[in-house]
Amino acid sequence: MEKFAIEKSTIMSYFKENYSNYIKGTPFTLQKQMPVMQLRHFIKQAVHKQNSITIQLNPTFQQTTVSECTGIANFSPYSSQLILTSRDNKTIHLINIEQIRHIRLNSNLK
Repeated sequence: MEKFAIEKSTIMSYFKENYSNYIKGTPFTLQKQMPVMQLRHFIKQAVHKQNSITIQLNPTFQQTTVSECTGIANFSPYSSQLILTSRDNKTIHLINIEQIRHIRLNSNLK
């Protein structure tokens, strides 16, 4: 019975550790704030060429930490927001240009 209890606690602790790491997301390097003109230029190029990009977002009122999202960018036809769609079309982010901290080509290009 003791062996079963030890194995069960080990499994549960392993699950808790991995689940908390999954929720936190993969760690990333905090990048410097890019100048606005450079951001606009890179966004226009990414939209025109349909490149997969990674965008680092500044903290907001709703999200208090810096975050990253990856996908293919398009301009919203109804607002000044950027629409970032994942490669598998399962995730869509609506991003205000003022939120963007850093933009770069996705390192996992296919």
